[in-house]
Amino acid sequence: MKGRILLWLTLGLTMGVLTISNVVSAEDYGRYDRRYDRSDNWWERWRNTRDDRRDLEGTWYLSGHRDLRAEIALTRRGLEATNERGHTTRLEITRSGDVHALDWEGGLRGNIRRDRIEWENGTTWMRQPAYRYARPR
Repeated sequence: MKGRILLWLTLGLTMGVLTISNVVSAEDYGRYDRRYDRSDNWWERWRNTRDDRRDLEGTWYLSGHRDLRAEIALTRRGLEATNERGHTTRLEITRSGDVHALDWEGGLRGNIRRDRIEWENGTTWMRQPAYRYARPR
């Protein structure tokens, strides 16, 4: 007898869960009843932003100089950049895929070009050092 009650209870709960999920799906269906557009795909935007963050992390070099290191790290607050002088800023990735240094020069924008970031102030960060220059004595 207890086995039958447990079986009916399990079946009832399973049917209830399936019914609720169908109601939610029907509500969502009307919301997405339009042509599929990649720009509306939140998953793609979120995944691409996350990949962009991961691609930006690491050591960068100001104008390719080995001794002028900058760094981009993912922290609890989000992306943070530290320039060659040790100044830090929060970074934001724009919809166009560029970066925005929120705390530098009133909001400094940078264009990401493969393995370099070209900042609006005329400086460039490169992923690999280009050469080692001689420091003045």
